[in-house]
Amino acid sequence: MRTLLTSLYARAVFFLLTLVFASSFRHGSGYFAGNYSYYVSPAGDVNGDGYADILMSAFTSEFGVSRDGKVFLYYGTGSGITPAPVWSGTSSQDASNFGEAVANAGDVNGDGFADIIVGAPRYSNGEENEGAVFVYYGSPSGLPKQPSWIAEGQQANAFFGTSVSGGGDVNKDGYSDVVVGAHFYDGGETNEGKVFVYLGSENGLAKTAVWSAESNQVGANFGKSVAIAGDVNKDGYADVLVGAPNFDNGQNNEGRAFLYLGSNMGLTQSPAWTGESNQADANMGHSVAFAGDINGDSFSDILIGANRFDEGQSNVGKIYVYMGASGGMSIYPDWTYTGNIMDGNMGIAVAPAGDINGDGFGEIIVGSFGSNAQNAKGLAYVFAGSAKGMTNQVTLIAVQNNPQAMVGQSVATAGDINGDGYADVMAGVIWDTQNAGGPGKVMLINGSSKGLKLGSDKEVIPSKP
Repeated sequence: MRTLLTSLYARAVFFLLTLVFASSFRHGSGYFAGNYSYYVSPAGDVNGDGYADILMSAFTSEFGVSRDGKVFLYYGTGSGITPAPVWSGTSSQDASNFGEAVANAGDVNGDGFADIIVGAPRYSNGEENEGAVFVYYGSPSGLPKQPSWIAEGQQANAFFGTSVSGGGDVNKDGYSDVVVGAHFYDGGETNEGKVFVYLGSENGLAKTAVWSAESNQVGANFGKSVAIAGDVNKDGYADVLVGAPNFDNGQNNEGRAFLYLGSNMGLTQSPAWTGESNQADANMGHSVAFAGDINGDSFSDILIGANRFDEGQSNVGKIYVYMGASGGMSIYPDWTYTGNIMDGNMGIAVAPAGDINGDGFGEIIVGSFGSNAQNAKGLAYVFAGSAKGMTNQVTLIAVQNNPQAMVGQSVATAGDINGDGYADVMAGVIWDTQNAGGPGKVMLINGSSKGLKLGSDKEVIPSKP
């Protein structure tokens, strides 16, 4: 029986953020009527003050077609997060989904300040819905108003920027590199998907991708999720993880995750490892993430979500952890956890949680977000690492007192916002604005030597997109 260590409710630290559920669930989770959608991500330390910063994005939606988008940056301080965003960025174009993907880009130009990356997969500039990615370089004064670097998909309906990741150095040249997914890209096959890697340098990101890969299968949606996977074989080079949730290999839409290893020549062209769900329509690879170092062995581990996995009930979802090792990862997962709520979509979002309690072992955070009455509120789970690997010890993040509030669409580590040595986490909350008439929230929960802890309530209302 699963051990429930803690239940955290809306008494945790809240951040008001205007948002809604939009077209994020393209794979059958259903739609809620509302006005905003959003995502959360760590930003790194963009101004070099020693505190981790965080990103939140919001974009309006109307029947699944997004209109405007805006990304907000909050600084970390010794007393917690700033009460209002210190920076915001927007696209110059409506209907671009600016902010559907946001991430810490690492330090792409080696100046000592973290940079951020924003995806706008519906951006059109010559080709409709080609997509674009915007990178903003950090500095002592924070982020610039205008993007420092822009890349476009160059193909109609490619949705370039549907997923983004950064913070790793795939060729060990001392500069962080970034990864971009375009899950509807057509190469030799329609909607096979494509992933691109851009190298950092003293002058910032290169204008052209140094590496790309495709699924070579119709409709696989390769690149729906991407992640810099840390260093899974401890050779000093960052590796890249890619999800293709509609990949077929024995079962229709079972999904597949691909791992590419870094080297002095950059990423390998062929995957060093792949993992599959072996169940039709499971959507393995809808979400992928670097899991941190779960067992403290200095090898990076990876985390994969299959949000439509069935076990006893439909679409309960399942998550997989594979442990890094010098000889490569096993074809069999080292740990799995299956949801138990019909249409709960466990694994719709996955992320590292960092080391919340300072014991030297990484934790993970997982979103479970569904549309049926059993799971109308959604859940987020934080699982604890140990010397033996991932455990079933779980902290449950939920919203108790608001029947319209739903958590779990977006989850992330926040880094160490207050500089106390413990990682903090974020879990987004969506309110059904049509029924509740209110905005959404992001729950920011601080780590401590005893794990996640309740904090004093605090609310911030950023400007609407």
